[in-house]
Amino acid sequence: MRINRLIPMVFEGMLATLLMAACNLPILPAPPDPGRSATETFAALATQVQATLVAVPSPMSTETPTPAPAGPTEVVSTPTPVASPTDVTPRAHLNENTNCRTGPAAFYDHKYTALKGMDLVIVGRTTVSDYVIVAIPDQPGQLCWLWTRYAEISGDLTSLPLSTPPPTPTPSLKFSLSYSYMEGCVGWDPGFQVVNTGSVTFESGKIKAEDTVENFTVEDSTDVFDKRNGCAIDTSIPDLDPGDTGYIYANTFIEDPDGHELEVTVTLCTGPGQTGQCVSKSLNVTP
Repeated sequence: MRINRLIPMVFEGMLATLLMAACNLPILPAPPDPGRSATETFAALATQVQATLVAVPSPMSTETPTPAPAGPTEVVSTPTPVASPTDVTPRAHLNENTNCRTGPAAFYDHKYTALKGMDLVIVGRTTVSDYVIVAIPDQPGQLCWLWTRYAEISGDLTSLPLSTPPPTPTPSLKFSLSYSYMEGCVGWDPGFQVVNTGSVTFESGKIKAEDTVENFTVEDSTDVFDKRNGCAIDTSIPDLDPGDTGYIYANTFIEDPDGHELEVTVTLCTGPGQTGQCVSKSLNVTP
């Protein structure tokens, strides 16, 4: 009959379509039993095909995912420590009080006294090996020549300007004289204060004192200007630099000159033992 011929043809077309759509599917079950009716055969095949399609898992991709490109790495820089600048200014550290003058000798004018423990800034070299030029503290623009015998020098002086000594000044020998007090160890020793007001150092002195009442004269000499207290030294003053104060005594009156007029002459000299240049000053005083 035509119906029986048509059903197999339809079935074959469907089967071919399904096979093409699932080229990787497992082999389908065996062909239908020819004893069954066409309707039963078609329904059974449809059921088996549906079951086969459900059972076959979807193919999974075997591609390895490509990781997303990493973003730029932030580089954190650590600042390099910068060393603190070291002060290399040349300096002179004073181990003793030292006079600073307008030139490299005692006959130059006194400008400043650097005290023990001070640090002075060196601003220049000199052609005199034991002198440097320093800035006077708290006096902007003021310089002086410092003797380095009592100073410790630090820093590099090679780049500093080099100076030669200024012209030699005319020495100024001056001092003031006044009565101070009556000193006594054995007898009576009138004491006189001397202040160096000149530009050179005094290293020795002598005194002549006459009691005009008793007509008695004493003379004495010294290489120091110490201040005395009885038979002991109160303050040691080995020499008299410009601006310094010292003492000289008329040793020794055997009679108390108190209330008597004294004619006194004091001479100070730039060398020891009353040598060098000397200058004298006189006064009358009643103790």
